[in-house]
Amino acid sequence: MRFAIFGATGQTGMELVKQALAAGHNVTALVRNPAKMTIENENLKVEEIDIFEEKSFTDKLADHDVVFSCLGFKPEKPAVTGYTKATKCIVDGMKSNQIKRLVLCHSWYTDVESRNSAWFFIRWFLIPMIRPVLDNMLEVEQWLESDCPDVDFTVVRPAGLTNAAVTTTDIKVNVGGYHVEGAAGRIARADVARFMLDCADKDEYKRKQLSIGI
Repeated sequence: MRFAIFGATGQTGMELVKQALAAGHNVTALVRNPAKMTIENENLKVEEIDIFEEKSFTDKLADHDVVFSCLGFKPEKPAVTGYTKATKCIVDGMKSNQIKRLVLCHSWYTDVESRNSAWFFIRWFLIPMIRPVLDNMLEVEQWLESDCPDVDFTVVRPAGLTNAAVTTTDIKVNVGGYHVEGAAGRIARADVARFMLDCADKDEYKRKQLSIGI
């Protein structure tokens, strides 16, 4: 398959690129700074783009089967808007190329009410710091549901991310949920990439939002 990956030079994105290539797929990495891409492979194409300017990448999406987004934006006050702006540009670019499949990486606890069930430290220390990020992710999730009936999206909401090596551990999935009861509060980025890659051709995950954990 041919994959287009936004945020490919981030830590999760790099894992996704590596695993997709290892599985024999062709990958286009769409990045702000190509110099940050440290992977070299004959099946990897690296393209410089502006994520907020659809015209900079629409033609580069031609003939791809699946689009992945591993984009991340830092907390900002009064609000984070990068996720909504970037995702809308990505979806417009996909529509211009008749691409329907989109897999995005978000986070546990995007829903406001779900944050009440978080562990003490996360609820009272971490979430207040990243609340603008979670709020903007939720806006994207609601927009995909309400305004994108022709996009076969999968929103993947992982637990807290680590840089541990990929495992073969079964990944717990909560379809429609905002966290995974009984799962660890941390998951390797490599395992998130493994799960996202597995989502690419799974019909049962189309137009679904799911939380994952180990």
